[in-house]
Amino acid sequence: MFESKFVQAFIKFSLEERRKLRKWIVSDFVNKNEDIVHLFRFIDSRTAINVHTVNKEKTHKYIYPDAEFNDLRIRHLLWMATEILESFILFNCLPSYPSLQEQILAQYYTDKELYKFANQHIEQGIKLIEATQLHNSEYYLNMFQLHSKYFLINSRNNRDKDFNVKEIINTATIFSIIELLKYACIIQSYQKNTEIKIDPFLLDSILKLLPGSAFLELPQVRIYYNIYLVITVENENAFHDFIRDIKKNESLFSHHDLNDLYRLAINFCIKRSNYNQSVYTQKAFELYLYSVEKGYLLMNNEINRFIFTNIVALGIKLKEFNKIEKFMNQYARLIDEPYRQNTIDFNNAKILYSNGQPERALKILLTHEFKDAIWNLNAKYLVLKILFEIKNFELYLAHLKAFKAYIKRRSNIGYHKTYFINISKALAILLDISKRPGKYRNYAFEKETPDLDWFKNALVSLRREHLHASPLVL
Repeated sequence: MFESKFVQAFIKFSLEERRKLRKWIVSDFVNKNEDIVHLFRFIDSRTAINVHTVNKEKTHKYIYPDAEFNDLRIRHLLWMATEILESFILFNCLPSYPSLQEQILAQYYTDKELYKFANQHIEQGIKLIEATQLHNSEYYLNMFQLHSKYFLINSRNNRDKDFNVKEIINTATIFSIIELLKYACIIQSYQKNTEIKIDPFLLDSILKLLPGSAFLELPQVRIYYNIYLVITVENENAFHDFIRDIKKNESLFSHHDLNDLYRLAINFCIKRSNYNQSVYTQKAFELYLYSVEKGYLLMNNEINRFIFTNIVALGIKLKEFNKIEKFMNQYARLIDEPYRQNTIDFNNAKILYSNGQPERALKILLTHEFKDAIWNLNAKYLVLKILFEIKNFELYLAHLKAFKAYIKRRSNIGYHKTYFINISKALAILLDISKRPGKYRNYAFEKETPDLDWFKNALVSLRREHLHASPLVL
């Protein structure tokens, strides 16, 4: 019962929504079944709602204290209660969508052939939409729906006027362009992290249409076009244009749109950062902090544990320890509770290592299991770095073999796989140098090597040790 739609939806209700629902359920207009009222009161009276406090047996005993348990009766009651709950959700949410109200009324009057009144609601709906600041793809979709409804009503017996045909074509085209570009970006990002291949139809036609067209005068179109160029061909000019445009036109987009757009830009910066382009490390860090502080990367006042970890990692790379400390103090409490301590420990290990306390970091890393594949890889890599630095080459060899095997097994980590394969190769070279330094007398790691600065320093330390001692033997 705890997993039922009724209970799960109720858990998510705000205090104000629960207050309104109490009135809704006891209203004779909505519900005349007292058993449903009792069901609601039972759930509403629980101090904590979980599988132990809300189950079929306890619910049945509360509603029917003198009757034998009847599973079918409870399930049927839940079904009826869910219908009432969902009618309340629709009633309660509709005022938040005034243009949708106008569309529903216009459709009703159209169905009843009361076209004069239908037109009134269409015109009112258009005015309401035009008055909003939010001009994302949904804006153009709503405008298209209202204009097309107006055309259908008024062109029935008259073909002499255009009846908003131009608006229909324009809004439909702009909506299609924005949505296709948006999902083309999402598909590009998605396919880099999965083996699934998706063909975005019509995209080529749109990409040929846009350069030099009036559509690019719209910031919404221009922003999606530029971020598409960023993530597909890594166009740096498009990146700078995107950042300038998005910060100037944030009011045009929904919270969800801004979440997607900033994350696409940040992912591009991180990819460049992973290949030692330090200017993009700084840009990624700044974009992360900016979009978190503005709330764009928070969902329901919660910060994603991966976003939290990426910000700390970038801050460490930039040696921005004061900013990291301030960030962690402010946002650690917003991590989803089941993952909170694990996330804090993982990031504390990295900070301890960066602050010259490798043994303390190693203790955390070796006593925690990180379920996420990328976290696991980063943790294993950090363990290997520490083992190298404290010269425990026996454990280093064992962990390197396990590291390589783990990378090979993972098939769902996209471009991260290439990054960690290159890391493992560089780690193996370090091991070989420790055994046969003479062979690598003039060796230098290539500039494309991930985490190049660390590998350069590791190579220097090996050569320094070789000058003062015989080659290391495993």
